[in-house]
Amino acid sequence: MTANGMKASLQRIESRLCLVTALLLAASVGGCMTYDPFNQAIDATSPAAQRTEALTRTDLAYPRWEDFPVAPQNVPTTTDIRNRVVGLETAELQLGREVSALQWTLTPDDAGPWAERTRNRVDLRLARPIDAEAAAAASAWAQRMRERAEPPPPIRY
Repeated sequence: MTANGMKASLQRIESRLCLVTALLLAASVGGCMTYDPFNQAIDATSPAAQRTEALTRTDLAYPRWEDFPVAPQNVPTTTDIRNRVVGLETAELQLGREVSALQWTLTPDDAGPWAERTRNRVDLRLARPIDAEAAAAASAWAQRMRERAEPPPPIRY
């Protein structure tokens, strides 16, 4: 194929492409032109027809300015909010200094008093081992509960 032949076939492709593009553009513009946004007709077969008609009636009462709530009173200014934030940050720094000053580990000298305080806080009735009768009663109660229990139905997928 010669250069002139290739040029002629490219021109045919370009002209066909332009023709297809023009047809598509005309079809889409034609579709847009057939839509009428001012058409007030409501499709009576639509399930939302009654609700749509009720919402678009022209005799609806529109809210008046008197119906809107008044502007809030005693709203903190930006300076008040900033002061609160600065106060909170200061309290946070103070708390951080107090926590960092705490001694978090016990020394051998602290072990005796700490252990004594802990023993005094423990209820001796709850700390002693259970006897055989209590263990048997607990096991019997657990068995009765297992027998009473009804499993849920299986899940069907």
